[in-house]
Amino acid sequence: MSIRFFCVVIALWMAHSDVKGQSVDTAPIKLRVGVYNVGHFNQGSLGGFQESGDKARAELNNWRKWIGQQSMDIFAVNEWNRFFDKDSTFNSEEQLLNPYYNNVYFGAEHRWIYNGIATNYRLTNLRQQSWGGDYYALIGDLELGGKTITVMCTHIPWQKQWHEAALDSMISEMKKYEYLICMGDMNAFDGEQLRFQEQGFNIANGGYMGWFCTAPTSRAIGRKDGFNIDNIITSPNIKIMNVSAPFTTLNDRDHLPVLADLIITNQ
Repeated sequence: MSIRFFCVVIALWMAHSDVKGQSVDTAPIKLRVGVYNVGHFNQGSLGGFQESGDKARAELNNWRKWIGQQSMDIFAVNEWNRFFDKDSTFNSEEQLLNPYYNNVYFGAEHRWIYNGIATNYRLTNLRQQSWGGDYYALIGDLELGGKTITVMCTHIPWQKQWHEAALDSMISEMKKYEYLICMGDMNAFDGEQLRFQEQGFNIANGGYMGWFCTAPTSRAIGRKDGFNIDNIITSPNIKIMNVSAPFTTLNDRDHLPVLADLIITNQ
């Protein structure tokens, strides 16, 4: 009897130790994230969705349904449009993001460039980093599990006079942070994006799961490079899994989203 009691005590102690060892502050944290260049809801052209009435409402519902189905903890957007449709009937944030997210953060609203982050977490210390012209990164800090995770939504210029310097500046900016999640339209060739990996970062597009085309029209017209242009980049202590770039029927002629699971580790 005493031996059995001793064994039970040991088993309970080991179970308690295991649970304590995987406390909230030490256990890996999993986040579902995604980035989508929504192309102004008009396949990359200005003006919002170009139909009116019931057709605009139906397409709005398609977008809202898709966003809800992805169940993203953090959703970054490029080329957002304040109004969903050409008639300015529907406010895009109110109709598409507010049903799912308590916190929506936007950067400067330019004619073509407009970045945002939607999440049910709270971001603090919101700031912008310019990359040239109207292009920039929206940056905020997320306190989670005893860690400060920097979240960036970026749009890199494609124009030659800004492009290379913008990539260099973004790499320098990313190196400042211990925990980093950077998402956006890189407008970069494959070799340029492999620089992120060479600098020690993890990449969703071009990483361990291979390349994902996110600009289908560019590939369809025969380009040999420059169509895997949207990406999710993380610091080495954030692992990237379950990457996809699915067709959505929403903005397929312009961009596809990049979705991934992130595991935030303690190393």
